[in-house]
Amino acid sequence: MCHLEGMKSIRVAVLAAALGSGGCFQVGTTIAVNGDGSGTLNQRLLFTTAAINQFRGLSVLGGGNGRTFDPVSEEQARAAAATLGPGVTYVTSMPIDTGAGQGRDITYAFTDINQLRLSEAPLAFGGARVRSQGLGNSDPVSFSLSRQPSGTSLLRIIVPRPTLPNGDSLSPSGRNQLSADQMEMFRQMFVGARIWILVQPSGRLVRTSSPFVEGQTVTLLDVSLDQLLDDAVVSKLQQAKTEEDAKAILANVPGVKVNFDQEVTLEFAAQ
Repeated sequence: MCHLEGMKSIRVAVLAAALGSGGCFQVGTTIAVNGDGSGTLNQRLLFTTAAINQFRGLSVLGGGNGRTFDPVSEEQARAAAATLGPGVTYVTSMPIDTGAGQGRDITYAFTDINQLRLSEAPLAFGGARVRSQGLGNSDPVSFSLSRQPSGTSLLRIIVPRPTLPNGDSLSPSGRNQLSADQMEMFRQMFVGARIWILVQPSGRLVRTSSPFVEGQTVTLLDVSLDQLLDDAVVSKLQQAKTEEDAKAILANVPGVKVNFDQEVTLEFAAQ
């Protein structure tokens, strides 16, 4: 994605380089919001066996017990509720085992979406927080819900703005481009990796500024990172001179949906 003038930071928060080759993951969040601001947050975390083993290694470095540490345990899911904001509580979760990877489907409840703070990849397991590498800063997605004179609810969502792992490499000046070897390292690290954030308002969706809508579901972000790091895509984005150029390029990339606007609005008539 393009680090052009006026496009200074989106973070796609992803696993650190410590995961290395084979550290595949998927992190998905679906937010269901009611007209009064309450709702639920469903989170799907899925990691390959290699990634889980590497998390255990990080736990050892942090002073934990790598043998017993389970990054997708119910205990970790419960503890993560505190990182999502005041009024967020753990409801339930179910383990996932696809054969290729393990994870957990987790449901949280929140009382006020205005208090919700969501990282694109909220990975804070056993005190060993996984940070992004070269993929922007760590500001959370934030929300503001207000009642309109017409009786509808208007949700404003402040979304991080997009850059590639090489930051300025896609700017018109072409600064700080990664070498071929460095880009290959990123590509191997993120094979099969995917991050998504969806919002589903209760009642009738009146309008939204997001171009990615299916029924009642509004997509804020849905990125398959191996598609994004394809040589042809990166080459085209490096030539982009404007935000509109970048949007046109990404529109033709399968598995990539990104809102470039820092604020996404969503108006709905709650039931």
